[in-house]
Amino acid sequence: MTAVAMVLVGPGADGPGRVRQAGDKPAFTLRRHEPYTIGREYHASIPRLTPAFGNTGHVPAPFGVVMRITLTGAVFDAIPFHRNCYYAKDRREVFCEFPHAVPAGAGYETAEPMEDVFGPAAVMGAYRYSVWALGDPPAHTEDYKAHYTRGKGPALGLEPVPVSTLKGGGELRFVTAGYTDKADWAITGTTIRGRVGEYAEASIPQPIHSGPGPQRVRVEVPKGTTFAPFSPAEKRNLVSDTEFCERDERDGNVYCDGVRDNLLRVRIDRRVEGAEGRLSVAEPVDGDTHPANNAAPLKLEITGTASTGHAVPPVSADPAPSSASSAAARDSRTRDIALVVTAPLAALALATALLLHRRRNRRANSTSPARQR
Repeated sequence: MTAVAMVLVGPGADGPGRVRQAGDKPAFTLRRHEPYTIGREYHASIPRLTPAFGNTGHVPAPFGVVMRITLTGAVFDAIPFHRNCYYAKDRREVFCEFPHAVPAGAGYETAEPMEDVFGPAAVMGAYRYSVWALGDPPAHTEDYKAHYTRGKGPALGLEPVPVSTLKGGGELRFVTAGYTDKADWAITGTTIRGRVGEYAEASIPQPIHSGPGPQRVRVEVPKGTTFAPFSPAEKRNLVSDTEFCERDERDGNVYCDGVRDNLLRVRIDRRVEGAEGRLSVAEPVDGDTHPANNAAPLKLEITGTASTGHAVPPVSADPAPSSASSAAARDSRTRDIALVVTAPLAALALATALLLHRRRNRRANSTSPARQR
């Protein structure tokens, strides 16, 4: 394993990610972790990570540091916990802030290991982490405060360790004993049914596999449809154990990566003859014994066209069709009330006009010369 030393600019640099000459910035060396083999006994589990870093530069990180931890082959098996950490929706990435100065020559490890992780019975994966000065992120770093979920529990702390124990690394690989056997990963197809102009949903099945299984299913929606993610409010109103397909902002693809069947929603924009999407799983690390079944069709069956006034609004980054439906219902109720109120008023006005007309006629007849005679 090669040594990794992340060198980033400190406060006062010309811009984020801009490297200066050596000696005027903090430099971080990370702990080296030996690869871990998971036994096949019942109680064996994926190891928990205790990351560590040291400032081996010549200047401090005066405002503290940020640590990013990514996980492959498994997911963090807990709700967002530490209040100084931000957790990705897919539970595979965590950003933790440590807002205390890190002097040059100081080394630290987390006061406790990271949360437990969950993976398949046989797994090959890794933790990877990096560290930089707080307020000075590398280019293209995610806006984790805006898009990730902050923990609500006690803050994750740091404990001092000798910098001399940090030989360079930042990666902990793990593998189940006997994982090297090739596997057969497969996915079955499914069909989306609905009317043009409306949302339609389909349950995306979990992959079929022998040996260690894939972690996610990639979705390519059929032509004529648009991926329509569920809003947070909609998710709360659905069954608690329902899992949802999401767009990965890092590569722009749609994935279903829940441990159960996942719910996919699209908007059917128009009819396209022969339109067909695709479900697929990646090939195992050591090769697939039957790669032809790693993909399956996502078919589209159009059952009609939505009537006027019932088409859903355009898909946004966070659509809320329930709100649109409520608005439509309010508009409909308003029109009904208007009709109920307007019709009787119109009838009353007409009757009043006729009555006044008759009275005027009677007065005119009673005062006419012919009637006086």
